[in-house]
Amino acid sequence: MTKDLKATALTVLLFVPGLALAATPMDTDGDGLVSMKEFQSAMPDASPAVFDELDSNGDGLLSEEEVTAGQEAGILPA
Repeated sequence: MTKDLKATALTVLLFVPGLALAATPMDTDGDGLVSMKEFQSAMPDASPAVFDELDSNGDGLLSEEEVTAGQEAGILPA
């Protein structure tokens, strides 16, 4: 039983960060990241410069942390 519980806990820990972002309307493909296309679909009035400002590591995708930082900074709605 303990082995099963540990395996379940590990599975949850590995997938929960992606699920948190996947639950937002921006992450339409459920991969845990927001692409420019997803961002523009969710926020058509936002300029590409806003996406670039949020993309702090410059990888062309928004992670959960980058979205959260944008919300905390008032750039994105909560």
